[in-house]
Amino acid sequence: MKTKGIKLIVYFVLGFMLILLIALFYEAEEQEKIESPDYGVGELNPEVLMYQDYVEAELSKYGLEDLTNIILAIIQVESGGRVRDVMQSSESIGLPPNSIQDPLVSIQVGIKHFHNVYLKAQEQSVDVDSVIQSYNFGGGYIDYVSSNGKEHTEDIAFNFSMMQVAKNPSYNCGGDTNNFRYPACYGNYLYTTKVKSYLTDNSNEGVALDKEAYEIIMNEALKYEGYPYAWGGASPSTSFDCSGLIMWVYAKAGISLPRTSYEQYKATTPISKDELKKGDLIFFKTANYNPVTHIGIYVGNNRMYDANNSGIGYSDLNDYWTTKIVGYGRVQ
Repeated sequence: MKTKGIKLIVYFVLGFMLILLIALFYEAEEQEKIESPDYGVGELNPEVLMYQDYVEAELSKYGLEDLTNIILAIIQVESGGRVRDVMQSSESIGLPPNSIQDPLVSIQVGIKHFHNVYLKAQEQSVDVDSVIQSYNFGGGYIDYVSSNGKEHTEDIAFNFSMMQVAKNPSYNCGGDTNNFRYPACYGNYLYTTKVKSYLTDNSNEGVALDKEAYEIIMNEALKYEGYPYAWGGASPSTSFDCSGLIMWVYAKAGISLPRTSYEQYKATTPISKDELKKGDLIFFKTANYNPVTHIGIYVGNNRMYDANNSGIGYSDLNDYWTTKIVGYGRVQ
């Protein structure tokens, strides 16, 4: 009996230690995540945004759901969402280009490839920009960056491409010396730069709302990019007018706004142009029937997202619009 009691104590202690080790392991795994800017989405095709929920769910299998917007930007660069192999991932499993004909399978394979290079970068303390570039170059680029400062640059990517060309001169851009990549014709050494052109760095520019709310609003708004303007429209089934769009997309972030642009103007806190941040609203007088007749979401870089007679999408705050601004407002 005494021996049996000792065994039970030993088993209990070993079991407790095992649970503790597992907990410490998962905590370490979480701590070792590669630091990434708080990326929002820029101008992505509706055909790309339709995969957003699936991309996030697939990334969550690897604990990388916070990188959803990076994958969406990769899809934008690879296909614009307009071919069936949306992530152009066939080659990552040794198949000819566009062999995969199911977009969801393409995303599964592409995200698995992304995860593989992410793990390699994680092990070698290499930055997330290198992971993005490695989606195009392959995992060998992680080793190269690790030996050259651990941070991606266009120069490092160019040199890596040239090194691969030296090993295999068949990478010659098809002999086209006018190709923008020439003579660095292995992959696209500007791949990370191209992907990031479809992302906004919310950590470096002020956001009026909390970042999660702004992202929800813009992700919803971008679903309707290219939709026609519809007077009185306030839902996807009818399309939208300017205030209908604002009311709809802010509601997705739990923010209730009135129906018309003038009422929305009165419902926000006035701010100055110098205080303007992404997620603030800009109000215009484009006709004489009301003090305010148009509204747009400020998105940074002197641009807004709105529904106007040209349809739903981004608009530059050019001379036409700036002469009609009557005020700026912040949703509280």
